[in-house]
Order: sequence, then structure tokens, then C-alpha cells
Amino acid sequence: MKKSKIGILAGMGPRSTAPFLEKIIDECQRQYGATYDMDFPEMHILSLPTPFYPGRPIDCAKMREALQKGITDLVKSGVSLISVPCNLAHCYFDEMIEASQGIPLLHIADSLSPLLPPPPSSVCLLATLPTHDAGFYQHRLRNKGITLIDSDALSEKTTALLPILKAEGYQNRQVHDLWQEIVAEISRLGAEQVIIACTDLSPLVKISDGSSLHFIDSMAALATETVTEYLRQVEGQS
Repeated sequence: MKKSKIGILAGMGPRSTAPFLEKIIDECQRQYGATYDMDFPEMHILSLPTPFYPGRPIDCAKMREALQKGITDLVKSGVSLISVPCNLAHCYFDEMIEASQGIPLLHIADSLSPLLPPPPSSVCLLATLPTHDAGFYQHRLRNKGITLIDSDALSEKTTALLPILKAEGYQNRQVHDLWQEIVAEISRLGAEQVIIACTDLSPLVKISDGSSLHFIDSMAALATETVTEYLRQVEGQS
């Protein structure tokens, strides 16, 4: 019988990989009480360099080629499900599905669905411009009767934050200051619920202490769904 193995196509960006793995481990402990080393899933982690540069146009052909190669490599390693903790990569979800050869590939926006507030409600979406323009979050929000709150200032501040974050890391003072400006802009817009639709931003949620905002973290949601799907497969084999 084929053993369930989790495939993770990460590295987009590189600093978001370790926080995602920590959340997977936390979910194993929360969902089924994993304690000893043998209690945790076998995971194949591929940190994939991709041609993404914040604020610059994406070479879609090169991005598709990189993502399809990453998925193909995970399939060759014998994984039984695949998670991609990068929202921008889901702009090319159909291309990744094509390369997955029938292996379940989780969609990060679908994993967020159970955490969304009931309608009528409104949320703010923090995402890179390609993710925002792809519209897959907006489509799901509309279907649930949820209003999206946004502003040019918010997009500009998020776009300005990413290259500094990628270069300097999470402890940089400028990163913290820009994040606080983003939080203040969200509050100014009157939003109370915020979707973190960029996994590079997820670790910054913990420095938002004192804010009344409720953050809905796509990285955490995907980790939850990954372990849930892993358990479905394990139970199906028993």
C-alpha cells in the first residue's frame, strides 16, 4: 500500500518556507496529537527559485516552466498530495494541475474558505499585484456575498514592503515601520477582517499586537488543509 507523503513546493519567497513548515508541525500536533518523530508525516520539500521580482512584470512563460518543473519533481518523488505556500503561484494553478498527474493539488484560496466571515461582511485583501489582478480571491469573496475593501495607498505600501522584506528579513526596522503603516491604512479604510494573501507577509501578523484587526492568514489556512487532507488519505488506507 502506498504511504501518504506530503509534497511542498515552497521557496516563494525563501523566507516563507520555514514558517510554513512550523505551521504544518503545529497542525499535526493540534489535529491528531503528534508527539514523537514517527508521528509526523513524511514530507518532500522543494524550495523553488522562481523569476519573480516585486514591482516588475512577470515573465509568464518562465514562471509556468519553473512551477511545472517543480510540481513534476515532487510527483517523481512519490508524494500523494501537494501544497504550494505561495499565493502568486496560484495565478498558474491550471498549469500546475496539468503537471500534477492526478496527485491532489490544494488551492490556497479554497483552504481559506472556512475562515471567511459570514455575509454580509467586508474584508481587506493584502496581496501582490499579480495575485490581486488574477482575481481568484475576489471571485470566491463575491460568491460568498463578501465585499472587498481596497485602496491605491494600500497596494502601493504592500508593493513597497516586499522587496525590503526579501532583502532585509523580518527583523528590519523599515519592514516593521512599513507594516505598521499598512495596518494603519487598513484601519483607516474601516476594515476589520484582513486576508493575508501573500505568504511572505504572514510572519508579520505577530507584530500587530494592539491592533483590533482580525487577520485571516492564507499560510495558516493552507497548513490546516494540508494536514486535514493528509489525515483523509491515511484514514482511507486503514
